[in-house]
Amino acid sequence: MKKPHIPAGAAALLSVAAAALLLFYSRQVAQGVISGLQTCGAIIIPSLFPFMILAGLLSCSPAGDCLSRAVSFSLKHLLGIPQALGAAFFLSFIGGFPVGARILSRLAEERKISPQTASYALCFCVNAGPSFLVSAVGAGMFGSATAGLWLLLAQVCSSFIIAAFFKRRWSRSPDGAYPASDPHAVHTGFVEAVKSASAGILTTCAFVVAFSAIRSLLEAAGAFSALSVLLSRLFPWMGPAFFQAFLAGVLEVTNGCMAASALHTRLGFALCGFLISFASLSIIGQVCACFPTGAKVRFGPFFLSRLVHGGITGILAWIFWGFLPPQVLAAVSIPSPTLSASAPNAMLSSFCLICMCTILLLPSREAQRL
Repeated sequence: MKKPHIPAGAAALLSVAAAALLLFYSRQVAQGVISGLQTCGAIIIPSLFPFMILAGLLSCSPAGDCLSRAVSFSLKHLLGIPQALGAAFFLSFIGGFPVGARILSRLAEERKISPQTASYALCFCVNAGPSFLVSAVGAGMFGSATAGLWLLLAQVCSSFIIAAFFKRRWSRSPDGAYPASDPHAVHTGFVEAVKSASAGILTTCAFVVAFSAIRSLLEAAGAFSALSVLLSRLFPWMGPAFFQAFLAGVLEVTNGCMAASALHTRLGFALCGFLISFASLSIIGQVCACFPTGAKVRFGPFFLSRLVHGGITGILAWIFWGFLPPQVLAAVSIPSPTLSASAPNAMLSSFCLICMCTILLLPSREAQRL
C-alpha cells in the first residue's frame, strides 16, 4: 500500500501561500511565538524538566526495575500489563505528557520491550500530569483545585479503561521478564538523564512555540472564526465560542483549556476533559519525536486512541460535574483569572535554562561527529 503524498506542485504552492501569510501577519505570528515562550516559561519547563530527568534516571537504574515490578504486580490481575511497563504507566500520570513516551522509547531502544508493545502502551501512557491539571487547569483556569482533581480522576479512569482493552494482547507479546539494570550504570545515569531531558525539553518547547505561532496565524487569517461559525450552524446548541476553544485545543492543549474554561459551563468542563486526553497535535508531535527515525514503532493505534481517550475523559468529566460541591460550581461558573503571562524574571530564567540545555548537548553532538 502506497503512502499518500502531496504532489510537488501543490506543496510548492502551499509553501508560497504560507510564506505570504507569515509576511502579511508577521506581527500576529510574533505575538504567538511570545505566547508560546510564556507558556514554556510558566508551565512547561518548571513542571516537566525535573520529571524528564527522573524518568531517564529510573529507566537505567535498579530503582526503575523495582518500581516496574511493584506497579505491574499490583495491577497484574486488573490490567495484566508486562512488568517492564510499570514505571512508564505510573510516571505517565505523575510527570506529564511526554514522560511516559520517553520511557517507552528508552525501553524499546534497549530491547526491554518490543516495538509492538511500545505501540500499544502509547495508547494509555500519554497523560497530563497532576501539576498541570490541579494547579494550572483547576486552580488557575477554573478557579478551583477541586475541579482539577475531578479532571485528573476522569483521565486516570479513562487510561485504565484503555489499558484494560489491551489486556489480552499482552499474553501474545514476546516480552517477558527483562534483565535487571546494571547497578554501576547509576554513576553515569544521572549525567545521561540530564542530557536526555535537555534534548527533550528543547523539543517540547519547540513544538509548543511552533503550534502557538500557527494558532495565531490561523486566528489572524480568520480561519478559526469562519470554521467556528460553520460548525456552530451544524451544531447550534454549542455555539461559536465552544468550537473556537475546540480548535485551539486541537492545536495546543493549554490554550484550548484556557478557552474552554472561559465558557464557564458544564459543556466547557467536558470539552476540557476531552482536550487533556486528546492531548493536541502539539503533544502528538512531541510524542512522535521521542522515538528515533528508525524505530519500528507503529503510531496508528496511538493516533486512534487519542480520540477514544479524549471521548471517554470528556464523558466522565460531564458526569463528574454533577459531583462538584455548590461552592466549587459557583467558582467554576463565574469568570476567574486564567493563567497570567510569566513574569520577566521567569522568562529570563527559562531562556537561560534553554541556553544551558543547548550548551549541554553540544559536546555529545561533537562526539558523534568524531
